[in-house]
Amino acid sequence: MAGFSTEAKVGVFVMLGLAVLAYMTIRLGSFEFGEPKGIEISAVFDNATGLKKNAPVEMAGIEIGRVKTIGLENGKARVTMLVDSKVPLAADSKAFIRTRGVLGDKYLALEPGNPAAPKLKQGGVLAKAEVPTDLDRVMARVGEIADDVKAITSSLKVSLASPQSQRNISESLQNIREITASLKVVVADNQDRLTKVIANLDRFTTDLSQISGQNKDALGETITNFRNISAKLDHTINGLTSVVEKIDKGEGTIGGLINDRQTLDDLNSTLASLKEVTKKIDQGKGTLGRLVNDDTTINKIDDVLTGVNEYITQADAWRVNVDYRGEYLFGESALRNTLSVRLQPKADKFYLLGVVTDPVGRRSDKKTVSHNAGPDGTYTTVQETTTYDRDEIGFNAQIGKRFYDLTARAGIFNTTGGVGLDYHMLDDNLKFTFEAYDFRIDTNPHLKVAVDYTFWNYFYVTAGADDFISDDDHATFFLGAGVTFYDEDLKFLLTKAPMP
Repeated sequence: MAGFSTEAKVGVFVMLGLAVLAYMTIRLGSFEFGEPKGIEISAVFDNATGLKKNAPVEMAGIEIGRVKTIGLENGKARVTMLVDSKVPLAADSKAFIRTRGVLGDKYLALEPGNPAAPKLKQGGVLAKAEVPTDLDRVMARVGEIADDVKAITSSLKVSLASPQSQRNISESLQNIREITASLKVVVADNQDRLTKVIANLDRFTTDLSQISGQNKDALGETITNFRNISAKLDHTINGLTSVVEKIDKGEGTIGGLINDRQTLDDLNSTLASLKEVTKKIDQGKGTLGRLVNDDTTINKIDDVLTGVNEYITQADAWRVNVDYRGEYLFGESALRNTLSVRLQPKADKFYLLGVVTDPVGRRSDKKTVSHNAGPDGTYTTVQETTTYDRDEIGFNAQIGKRFYDLTARAGIFNTTGGVGLDYHMLDDNLKFTFEAYDFRIDTNPHLKVAVDYTFWNYFYVTAGADDFISDDDHATFFLGAGVTFYDEDLKFLLTKAPMP
């Protein structure tokens, strides 16, 4: 270096610096010499704000090309890009304009489409191009939301700042505090009851699950029957439609009466004759006319009708209800059926008649005394026999009297004497029942408790315990349902039923 002058040394260092600067510029600027490599494809955006020429094109965060041109086409931005030909792009690929960070540069992001779709070639156009929400629009919307929040808080401040509002808030908090304290006391005092209720509900759901599991075949048969009934009903409706069409066409007797002009003329003639007859009656002509216009006859007929009306009024005061009740006895694995007719002459008095099929049966005790002669003399033997007449039909015949929400009954319960009490709640939709009957000297009476809940006008569910102090191990829980038809329903059914 001693042979080089200072100017030569400076020149060498400057040249080396320029070479390094040129190399870094080419590397960082991605400059390429000669014709760029790759295929040109384009995408059409509604808005390409912020996107510049030579912006990177990326897929999965890896640069695969650059934006070549940005032009206007039919009011939209057409962006042409040059992408690496080694990267296959499906025709249904998507293009997005995205930003690096909040205030970074814009770039194009591509999402690959279906690999089985056709590949884009030179000059192809991406089918989908989307522009994310502009930051200015987002900030403007945030400003509007902030203004709304400010207005709401101002209104709340004005409302809550008044002395009346503060008193109301204080009173509300005090009421909430008192309610929670009362609720805490109630829960603490009834902890055992709540535990028992939850345990009973658990047993009830278990029993219900067992019943549904044991009666799957019956449930399936019931569904099949409903399906058959609907099919028959559809067939009946089709038949009625056919009959109406025939009548409309004038076919058959009814169709002829409705569509025949001669029939209508005869009917008009008959109506004219009836009009003439009523005119003569109104003028007092003939026997019927004198009968209608004579005050003495009218008074006598009025007296007779008054008596008939009084009799009908007394008969109409009676109310008749028909009730069917089915109870599944878990201990017997059988169903007890009860059909009752309730005759109610007054609001607080009624008579109850019915029949019962009881799978447990009615107990009969028989004592046989025998006198026998033996080698040592005469001796006596006593034999006691207890039998149950299972599935025997029993009878109910009771009289009842209601005192406000309590009803007392007495009479025959399942062919034996007994008494019963009913307590009504929730507008008579909830009923608690206690019955005691079949009183004997040597055995405990038959006791029964039940709860009925009417969830519709006609249908109710029931649950309870039967014969729970039985000496014969017949104590059992039961679950069932029932249906009640009132006198209005019975009148409708009887009047609409076909006559033989």
